[in-house]
Amino acid sequence: MDIVKFLASEELNETVTLIINVVTFALAFRFRKPFKERYSGAGRFYDALVLASAVWLLGEALYAPGYFPEYFSEEFAERTAWIADNVWIVFQLLFLYAFASLFRTLIEKYRVEVALEPSASSPEVEVCLSPGTYVLPVGREKEVFTGLAQGMPGLIISRSHPERTKKRFGLEKTPVLWLAKVECRECVRPTNLEYLGHLIVTFLKESNIPKVVLIESMEYLVIENDFEGVVKFLSNIKDYALITGSTVLVSTSPDVWDKREWALLTREFPEWGADV
Repeated sequence: MDIVKFLASEELNETVTLIINVVTFALAFRFRKPFKERYSGAGRFYDALVLASAVWLLGEALYAPGYFPEYFSEEFAERTAWIADNVWIVFQLLFLYAFASLFRTLIEKYRVEVALEPSASSPEVEVCLSPGTYVLPVGREKEVFTGLAQGMPGLIISRSHPERTKKRFGLEKTPVLWLAKVECRECVRPTNLEYLGHLIVTFLKESNIPKVVLIESMEYLVIENDFEGVVKFLSNIKDYALITGSTVLVSTSPDVWDKREWALLTREFPEWGADV
């Protein structure tokens, strides 16, 4: 009977609640770094949620004296409960901020704007390619991409800073994703191929019109991942390029690959200018 009474007691309930909160907070802190690396842009949401959990834990601890009258005076318990009530308000505000940050990220971060470059002078080279994915020689990126982007929205994935890339290509509205291990609106971690692929595929499927995508620094993606993983990533994008009538250009040079890798690349993705 005493055991049943103990199991149903507020003291046990409060103790278990505190233990669960401590474990939850510890796990959230433990997985903070991998989460932020995998879900770029959602770091503010995660940090706010972890902070809210810490505040909640503090509030629960401040309510605890009221459940243990044999150890704490009534006056002390009332004072800590008043503080806990205010701490609870802070928790609710942090919780609200966390999800507001998440919704903003989902709206702004996890999509790429589809924008057509304003009409400019004649492109450096007339380009006509059927939908698909092509290997593009290093040094020909500007002329081929801008030639295609005259008639369709474009997207560039580059190792260079977005502003520098836009200046190099003479672009105004075309979005640029920066392969970098820092936090910014245009940044994508090179190790997060799943997220990068999601952005590209979403871009290709939006508005139901053909588009052109240029992927520079394939070598950097391979260094941060592995050759087979990057080829699978490109093969998936190729399928969506065919479905949407779009063109994907992968800028690279045969000098950086061994014969087997280059043969695999050019078999799956034809070389631009080689009878295409």
